[in-house]
Amino acid sequence: MRIRPGYVRHTERMRVVLRKHSLFLASTSRANSPSVNFNAKGGRVAPIKMNRLHSAATPRLLRRCGLRFFALAIAAIFALGDFAGCANNELAAAQAQLQAGDLAAAHRSLVAASRAPNLSHRDLREIDDDLCFTEYRIGPPEYSIARERMTCSEAAKLSGSRSGPIITELDQREHDAAAADFADALKAGDLTRAERTIIDYKHYPGADAAAVTEWSHELRQAADRQFALSSRRDRRRLTPAIAAMERRYPRMKKMNDAAFARWVMRKATVDGEPMVSAVNVGHDGMRLNVAARRLSDVRFNLNRFARINDAMVARCQCDGHTTIDVAGSGLPAYLLRLDPETRQSEVVVMPQP
Repeated sequence: MRIRPGYVRHTERMRVVLRKHSLFLASTSRANSPSVNFNAKGGRVAPIKMNRLHSAATPRLLRRCGLRFFALAIAAIFALGDFAGCANNELAAAQAQLQAGDLAAAHRSLVAASRAPNLSHRDLREIDDDLCFTEYRIGPPEYSIARERMTCSEAAKLSGSRSGPIITELDQREHDAAAADFADALKAGDLTRAERTIIDYKHYPGADAAAVTEWSHELRQAADRQFALSSRRDRRRLTPAIAAMERRYPRMKKMNDAAFARWVMRKATVDGEPMVSAVNVGHDGMRLNVAARRLSDVRFNLNRFARINDAMVARCQCDGHTTIDVAGSGLPAYLLRLDPETRQSEVVVMPQP
């Protein structure tokens, strides 16, 4: 059977490539059909027959390209090995950089190593744990507390991870900082800053739900105390404003709680759909619950809620106040109270939950 010279040259090139990678390509003759023996240690194994490549019945295109496809497959296998080698090199570099205290360079090496395909579970765990450690040690501003926790949480998902204690420390640190900021805001009487602290902490991935609930309750109590203190301090100036509200809404005093709540629901309606989901009427104040999706409607109709609070003042004949809470959050979006100067209700905009 006639063998084209090109096949011989191609086979010789493959033999050189495979020898470079500790493989052996069995020699072939012009008279015999070629076969390939794979052996990493010099031993012989069963040959892979390739008679079809030189059969007269085989299409010429397949005879021309068969060995080339085979060589590409071998090259792909070696390429995967090279990727793994790169990952090992990056891991080794990262370990050396960690020992030298070069955390930024170690982080870059770890990121590069994480991109390698077919990493073992052990390598993945080592890379993720070290990424958690380097971001934790570098810290803000390069890596925010939330970013650190996200990285460490991903690492902790792998069995045998060492990142759990870092997550615990991050959560405790964030809780303590938020608690201190909240206490300072309440002491200063800054309800807006106190609520902003709660909202920011609530968005932290490891936020303590019990702490958020407790601080929200304390914020409402502080708001009530602030209203009461303001009312006692400005009682003399508030009296004419309260009398003006009574003249403006003379029928409010005759309504019981249920009737007044229905009146509020009607007044807090836009395009036939109520903005308020619940009304809780107290002796000298009122709490309205609003769904988060209706906050935009509330924002564009604050004048309606100011008039509702005016009616509340006329009804209780006191410095009545109204709190608009976002349903489910436990936090106020708006506070309304009577302004003795303008003799109308004013709106205090709180940070949006």
